[in-house]
Amino acid sequence: MKPKRGKESPLCGTGILLWLGYFVVLSLVVAHAPEHAVTPTYAAASEAWWQHRSLYDLGSVHGFLYLPQSAILYTPFSLFPPVLREILWRAVNLAIVAGALVRLARFLPKSPGSFVLLSLLTIPASLASARNGQTNLPLAGAMIHGFLEASNGRWNRASLWLLLGLVYKPVAIVPYLLAGALYPRLRGSLLLWTLLFLALPFLFGPVDFARDQYLHFWQKFLLSGQPHEPSFSDISGLLGVLRLPVDPVWLFAIRAIAAPLTLLLAGIALRRDRLHAALWLDALAAVYLMLFNPRTEANSYVLLAPSIAAFALRELSLGGRKSGAALLGITLGLGSSSYGPVHGWTNLWLQPLLALIFLGYLIRRCVRPLPDADSGDLLPASGPANV
Repeated sequence: MKPKRGKESPLCGTGILLWLGYFVVLSLVVAHAPEHAVTPTYAAASEAWWQHRSLYDLGSVHGFLYLPQSAILYTPFSLFPPVLREILWRAVNLAIVAGALVRLARFLPKSPGSFVLLSLLTIPASLASARNGQTNLPLAGAMIHGFLEASNGRWNRASLWLLLGLVYKPVAIVPYLLAGALYPRLRGSLLLWTLLFLALPFLFGPVDFARDQYLHFWQKFLLSGQPHEPSFSDISGLLGVLRLPVDPVWLFAIRAIAAPLTLLLAGIALRRDRLHAALWLDALAAVYLMLFNPRTEANSYVLLAPSIAAFALRELSLGGRKSGAALLGITLGLGSSSYGPVHGWTNLWLQPLLALIFLGYLIRRCVRPLPDADSGDLLPASGPANV
């Protein structure tokens, strides 16, 4: 039997006005300089798809790095003039994230105020991705939605959100696999929808062309995963700034070991704190992506900000002032790429360092979980009873 939901909806007028204001300001900035965005790459890939030209430049680690489905699903936006396209794209992305925070706020007491606080804490880390139109922003929302649906036993919805994450970025394979590993009853639905997802390019293009694009995507994926540039904010960026360069073989080994350890930690956390399943999974998946994806950019940390903010507000609501204040500082620190000259001083090292500190916090809370004093207001979890 599911616990009762809190009576108050986390959605409130102040929160709505906050996101509307964010959208209006963002739209004005984009309209003034629409060329300062990565979305033309998405539009060009969409155009190439329908003209049956290759989506991928196999001579560079940059360019279009996504699955063919991304080019297909961007088509509605590519039909509009550039400025309108940029504004509509951001409107959809902001709506996905805001909706995810509305749902995440139900983990916290005093729901209306919690949504506003979650928003205020998440927005700084979202500024860079929102400005340039990168898919990190909607991916952050899709991950939260997917884990929330899985924790509630809504397997089809969870599958669709997790697959939408893959449309936004191939690295979303991490939350996809994590959810599938921890929820056995999700696997059947996930398999069915994945087969339909993989068939999508063959429904919208010649079979030979679709097959070739899958092959080119895989070649591009392998190529882009070895950037050989000291310009990414993962664990290697932090080590490089500390003058502790690590051989690529060792970095690969660290990433490989971190994957089962993340899964183990998630399993322990869910057994000890079942009601907060979605929050734990989102936090652990995001930490893994930030630290161990070799192409983590400074603006990728919007994926991690919502879960840290939620843990911070939970700590404060339960009297953990020191832990809560530290987590608030970490959350705001993740937005350092948007703080003007601060980005130059902190680039490559601060954000992965903060992610490592948060990982330490998660390990601590695995051993000593927070009490469930606010469990009456939680999103119910059919939970990982089948973990």
